[in-house]
Amino acid sequence: MEDEFLKETRYCDIHSKEIIDFVQNLIGEEEIKTVANIFNFVRDEIKYRFDYTCVKASETLKKKVGTCFNKANLQIALLRKAEIPAGYGVYIVHKDILKEILPEDIFSMVSNPTVHVFAKVFLENRWIGLDATVDRELFECFYKNSGMWKHEEWDGKNEILLSRNFILEDQGLYANIDLYLSKPPRFWTDSLIVKANSYIEEKIRKNVENY
Repeated sequence: MEDEFLKETRYCDIHSKEIIDFVQNLIGEEEIKTVANIFNFVRDEIKYRFDYTCVKASETLKKKVGTCFNKANLQIALLRKAEIPAGYGVYIVHKDILKEILPEDIFSMVSNPTVHVFAKVFLENRWIGLDATVDRELFECFYKNSGMWKHEEWDGKNEILLSRNFILEDQGLYANIDLYLSKPPRFWTDSLIVKANSYIEEKIRKNVENY
């Protein structure tokens, strides 16, 4: 089964030059260190911003920004290129997890419930969920007191996940979600993405100034 979780897909483009070259920076002396390095990089160096789902991992790496879909896809690509089985965890969640980071008019367009995607890694003969969605800046500005997310160092054993209070259904583990990622956006346009990301950036800027 693990072989399916090591393969390249259309969007999880593990054989792209960008992924091949970059993953070398994250390889540790032990597998567990490699997993930690990849998790830390994707969580905090790839900033959470809105984007389309149909983005290849190599493109997210170049952009240095993305949604849960984009960040999980990049995390999985790097893990697979490091020969560590990884897959997509899929939750159906309350749309409220997005309320703080979207203007009201865009938030009203989001389906309720909505879909949340994160990475799972096969390590020491078990699957571990390591959700790299929320970078430190986003956490400090929007989520620190929400109870939704934690921002902590991974201990090498336990999962780091969205609070179960906001999860309506666990849809399981997938080796390939390209069909979902390639769906046309329901309402997102270039202008709405710019507006949503400007909202996040302005809130973070003010938070830093007031800190």
